[in-house]
Amino acid sequence: MKKIALVELQEHQEVLYGLIDLLLLQAVEIHVFAPAYMQEERKVEWQENEQLHWTSKSPQNSIPQFIQQVKTQLDAVDLIVFTTLVKHFAFFAQHTFAPPTVLLIHKGNAFFAPQSNLSIRSFKDGLRFLRSLWRREDFFRKKLLKKITYYSFTDPLIQEYMQPFLPSSCRFLSALPFVFYTPNSPCFNAPIQIVVPGTVSALTRDFELFFLALQKADAQLATTVELIFLGKASGPRAKPLFDLVQSSRFQNINIQTFSEMLPEQEYQKQLQTADFLLLPLREQIQFGTTQESYGKTSISGGINDMLRFGKPALVPDFYPLDPALQSLSQSFHDAESLADLLTKWVNERSYFTLAEQAPILLASFSKAKRSHALMEILKPALNFIEK
Repeated sequence: MKKIALVELQEHQEVLYGLIDLLLLQAVEIHVFAPAYMQEERKVEWQENEQLHWTSKSPQNSIPQFIQQVKTQLDAVDLIVFTTLVKHFAFFAQHTFAPPTVLLIHKGNAFFAPQSNLSIRSFKDGLRFLRSLWRREDFFRKKLLKKITYYSFTDPLIQEYMQPFLPSSCRFLSALPFVFYTPNSPCFNAPIQIVVPGTVSALTRDFELFFLALQKADAQLATTVELIFLGKASGPRAKPLFDLVQSSRFQNINIQTFSEMLPEQEYQKQLQTADFLLLPLREQIQFGTTQESYGKTSISGGINDMLRFGKPALVPDFYPLDPALQSLSQSFHDAESLADLLTKWVNERSYFTLAEQAPILLASFSKAKRSHALMEILKPALNFIEK
């Protein structure tokens, strides 16, 4: 039986859990190396599964220390999948692993074209850039390119857009599927529950456009709605949201936020019971000192949330969607068009028809099909022979 290691060193537990779910349908052993809280939040049914083995990183352990401690275990598997890697380039550039490796890229520009997409907007950004120069991050990132056996992206559209920037010396696999559709009955809550999933940050969410749309729609709504920001809403990046909440007086809209990151199972439960999703995304986003384009060089987790339970969503028109997800959504261009759609979806419950169509629209994203697709993509890496 092949042994696959999943190494998650940041906060992408949704990717880790999705890959575990899909791999458990296959005849493979799964060895997980991740922060301790991800093991604590794992599904109950996984706890006694003999296919699945966990090694947890304590909060006191640095990433380099952790990898050095588990190096022997990693070298004993048939394939290592790093589900994300955004720092410690010098450490990883100087280490070689015995099995072939796959690195999943979340931010295309940050990894493959940081210099041509440099964006310094503040004094703090300037300090980050100087620190990266001092640490020679670009030099070690390029050195790391030669160490990884295969690269993959979180979405096929990102790989297509990034093609001109990808080194010819690197091997690429198709985008790794880690999200699958779980059939879910359409929701008909009273009051209507609208969920804004993902990071609560002014860097990635256009709160100004969003609240302008809410103000335009509020008086036109025929019923009360609960607007739930599902990500962690604290710190300076969430402050613009709270400033707008304090300055706004809504008749029919109640706003709920969370000061801490929800455990993954609770996050999914909130998604599952939502009537529909609303994604007030910015087209250009900042990741460190690099500018990324949503849908082109970086994927929004909210799109994956939409797929996960077949939830209808209101999505900005700049974001490219798979045809199936396009059929499950409607797009807005500005505050006026968002207000119109929001009013229609609430007053006429028009999203309900879309939700009823989800099982047909998303049939190709079933768990079994995505699991099979994942193994087909990983085959070259599992059977890798250096030439």
